[in-house]
Amino acid sequence: MNDDTQVLVQLSQVQGQLTALTQLMQQNHDSTHQRINDFRHAVEGRIGGVEARVDKIENNERGTALKAAGGGAFSGAIVAAAMEALKFFASR
Repeated sequence: MNDDTQVLVQLSQVQGQLTALTQLMQQNHDSTHQRINDFRHAVEGRIGGVEARVDKIENNERGTALKAAGGGAFSGAIVAAAMEALKFFASR
């Protein structure tokens, strides 16, 4: 082979290697992008689950607070009525 042919062969090899490197870099970029998307979906799913749990707890807490307030008011009314009854019967 003459020198020109050797240079052309070597340039072809370099071009092939650059093409292969470019393809590998694109595949790595695609894989990384897919992993990022998968991670984002996983995190969003967990955040949505946590938000739903917090909403449920808040609703349960409101219900419990209302029940406690109602029970406290009822108990207070019974105690007040009992005190008035005791006063009434004690004064007789």
